Amino acid sequence: MSDGSSWQSQSKGAGTVEIHRIIEVATVLLLALATVGSAWCAYQVSQWNGVDTDLARASAAARLNGSREYALATQKVAYDAAVATQYAEAVVAENVPLQTFLRETIVRPGFLPILDEWQAVIDETGEPPPNLVENQEYLDVLFAEANRYDDEAAALSSLGDDAKKHADDYIQTTLFMASALFFAGVTASFSSRFTRLILLAASLVTLAYAASRIAGYPVAA
Repeated sequence: MSDGSSWQSQSKGAGTVEIHRIIEVATVLLLALATVGSAWCAYQVSQWNGVDTDLARASAAARLNGSREYALATQKVAYDAAVATQYAEAVVAENVPLQTFLRETIVRPGFLPILDEWQAVIDETGEPPPNLVENQEYLDVLFAEANRYDDEAAALSSLGDDAKKHADDYIQTTLFMASALFFAGVTASFSSRFTRLILLAASLVTLAYAASRIAGYPVAA
């Protein structure tokens, strides 16, 4: 009877040791995975913040270029309006040499079609030509470059907002990784096998949830 009891005691002790070893291995594995996951999230946060900074810089440059092009287009409108006034005076005075001089020397090449259109309207109807600032086609051509830069700046700004959101998502996931690290790390502080298993389960669930979040995130190179 004593030999049987001793064998059962040894068998039970060996089983207990084996369970403890499994718990220790699982703890180390979870700690390793959570540590790698946290490092990956921190790296992605850094990368996406860098992307956000680059996009913000590019957006600011595009807006600056857009402002410059807008100012240039506005100056062209003012210049064309002044030239049109002089040309109209030459037409009224029937000063052909002045008209020729203005067309060949003063008028911008891009504005000549507008003058020709006005001249055709006057010759056909005898009425004043349409207001320059109401010619949408003319304005679209002049402000096309400014509008292009503005659209580019808006697109870059939107991409920057996306990059910032991705960084925030990775930061949130880092907190879940830290929680998984905590649950796995404190298992050694408890002697109760049941408590240690509960903590490991909590760590595993938290780690799996964090991993599922990472799987849906874009990766910054």
